[in-house]
Amino acid sequence: MNLRRFRPSGLWRQETFLKLWVSQTFTHAGFQVQFLAVPLTAALLLDATPLQMGILASFGGAPAIVVGVFAGIWIDRRSKRSVLIAAAWGYVLAFLVVAVAAWFGFLTISLLFAVAFALGGLRFVVDVTYRAFLPSLVQRAQLVEANSKLEVGRSATEIGGPGFTGVLVQAVSAPFALAMGAAAYAVSALSLHRMRPPTDVSPRATALSVRGELREGLAFVMKNPVLRALTIAAAMVGGTNAALDAVGLLYFVHDLDLTPGLIGLVFSIAGVGWLVAASLAKQTTRRGGLGRSAAVGVFLMGAADVIIALAGGPPAALLAMVGGATFLFGAGLVTYIIGRTSLQQSMTPDRLQGRVNVVLRVAFLGAIPLGALAGGALGETIGLRPTLFIGAGGELLTGAFLLRSAVGAVRELPPVRE
Repeated sequence: MNLRRFRPSGLWRQETFLKLWVSQTFTHAGFQVQFLAVPLTAALLLDATPLQMGILASFGGAPAIVVGVFAGIWIDRRSKRSVLIAAAWGYVLAFLVVAVAAWFGFLTISLLFAVAFALGGLRFVVDVTYRAFLPSLVQRAQLVEANSKLEVGRSATEIGGPGFTGVLVQAVSAPFALAMGAAAYAVSALSLHRMRPPTDVSPRATALSVRGELREGLAFVMKNPVLRALTIAAAMVGGTNAALDAVGLLYFVHDLDLTPGLIGLVFSIAGVGWLVAASLAKQTTRRGGLGRSAAVGVFLMGAADVIIALAGGPPAALLAMVGGATFLFGAGLVTYIIGRTSLQQSMTPDRLQGRVNVVLRVAFLGAIPLGALAGGALGETIGLRPTLFIGAGGELLTGAFLLRSAVGAVRELPPVRE
């Protein structure tokens, strides 16, 4: 047996990237707990209505509207490692607030709304910061590899996290699951504490006024046809997915009669699709082109949600349809994320990474409140299943838009343009 083949290679041998990978993997593990435990707390402990579930989901994107692109200026002016550490400890505190409130009996839907807003703000900061941080740790030619490896780590949490969370919620309680999520975020923070990266503060970022930096970042995105199309698509994906998320868990619980354990299992299957697609990302982007693969990923998401809306029949057939659809959704989502993120990072100078990342995240997260409220309202008026069909149609429309835009013509990572 040749032991050399088992030695770490490529970015696995780079210590700073490996510590970022560990941190982001545990961050995603905590988010998997949040994704199920917070709405299940509302649905099972607080008997939330579809509209209340929509409001709860909307708070995940509301911070993007509040802080907006100014967060990108703030991130560009600071150590991104320090920002990620502070955000991780903020997650720990927010999770423990909900857990303690539930354990001692003073949890209300209003408090859950407030914590959801805080969690949405932290997620916004983390998503923007780690994407702006990555290009300072790896070479431009390594961005697809780096994003693929980060998504492989995320896929592991997508596989194990939902099932683990569902079992915890069903066997113990949602508050206990949230306490486990807090522990995952603590590990994320500790991994970053051990990192000693090169300086990640752009000296030029502090040379302009706030207004000048804001204008520079927005102008860079708007003048670039690829980044402009990615921004529009991010808003479409954020809005349609928020509408689906607002009614999805209620649809699983009430229409399909799935238990928390089965719901966790279904989402774990999505993680398998995520892992498969993330592992094959370099091959798929090389064969189909980077921009086209991002568009195909959104098409797969829409097709998956159509299948979920059609689910029915005997229990075995129903689970097969939902499981297959979630596998397809996970594969499509990670294909879209890797293509979009690699394009965005490769076309952006280091000094603008924070601001350009924020523009796209504001577009994505800013559309969430509108989409979630629309999904909740539609769920109460026309029903849960018809709302799912509408959301799936929005995803298919987004895929068509990307394919016909400047994004669809990009095959390889383009050079940075000042």
